[in-house]
Amino acid sequence: MEQVRTPNNSGVFLMFLALDEIQTIQMDHTSRCQLACPQCARYHGSQSKLNPYMPISDTTVDDYKIILEPFEYDKIKLFHCGNFGDSLASPTLDDCIDYSLDKGVKEFKMAVNGSARSKEWWRDLAQKSNRITINFSIDGLEDTNHLYRVNSNFKKIMENAQAFIDAGGNARWYFIEFEHNYHQIEQAKQIATDMGFKQFNAKYTGRFAEQQQSQVETKTGSVVKDKSDNHNQKDMQEIKQTYDSFEDYIEKTPITCKYKQQQSVFIDMEMKLWPCTWMGAPAYFGPNNPQRKSFDNLYKLYGEDFNDMRKHGWNVLDHEYFTTYLDRSWNDPNDTYKRIYTCGRTCGDKFEFSSGYGKNIKRETIKDEDSSSRK
Repeated sequence: MEQVRTPNNSGVFLMFLALDEIQTIQMDHTSRCQLACPQCARYHGSQSKLNPYMPISDTTVDDYKIILEPFEYDKIKLFHCGNFGDSLASPTLDDCIDYSLDKGVKEFKMAVNGSARSKEWWRDLAQKSNRITINFSIDGLEDTNHLYRVNSNFKKIMENAQAFIDAGGNARWYFIEFEHNYHQIEQAKQIATDMGFKQFNAKYTGRFAEQQQSQVETKTGSVVKDKSDNHNQKDMQEIKQTYDSFEDYIEKTPITCKYKQQQSVFIDMEMKLWPCTWMGAPAYFGPNNPQRKSFDNLYKLYGEDFNDMRKHGWNVLDHEYFTTYLDRSWNDPNDTYKRIYTCGRTCGDKFEFSSGYGKNIKRETIKDEDSSSRK
């Protein structure tokens, strides 16, 4: 696939990424999950029922053939980041892991809640390859993790994580700080050290600040509160003092695309190719959601399957959306190339929405990860 870059008036190339520039493919392997976390896109706008605009879908080995076929051995990283689902809940996961490892992905990483599968399955996973990394999302200890991670089983998570680590698996612990659990961070870090986790990462969320609330009610009726000193609340107030509104900030903020810098793309559970995981979510939000509304212009221009890799494969990267629209919407928006709400929200210069970037995350290496004998 030959891709031609066309410079704009400033001499800056407009194309998002060429195929040979991609280093990491993030994806939602599935939209299935056994948990009911209240701020998850699966429950967008409701803590009591699933998002009705979200299809229940899984990617398959045939999809992975489309995704991985152009890439040489040991050249691409694959990351199941869990926008809508947890890969462990998918019936197609095992075959897709095996295919990916056989194709020689440089790293196969999954973000999971850890409540699913047996200890034997976790031992077998660790022994498949040391190219596998698991990010365990554990927001507290036995008395707190389930408060946000509704339906999770802390004891089972610990058993599964220990089985994976003892069998040689590379595990990282990710801990979202809330008012109810932040006092447990040091204890959780010590447990992670004792168990053999390679990293312990505590992080803030920007969702409370964006939604202009300090707490959220879960499906079980309990209340989860934002950490009282979360800097995102302060940042949001400063934005409102500088701009007329958060929406005004979205339209005017300079945008530096995180995924373009990291040479990453995102594929959702329907095999739609997006520039990032944040852009991959609003397509399945309700019609009144401000992020979803900004997609109306895209679909009016291009239809709803312009980025369908099952139909177009990696040729999607040649589409005007990737070669022109994105860059123009960031740097020179007009009535055709309108600013996309999600871009300003996640990659503007005053507000760090993502919990995995900037001052929202504190990464601590517990034990160096050995990549000298990857198999």
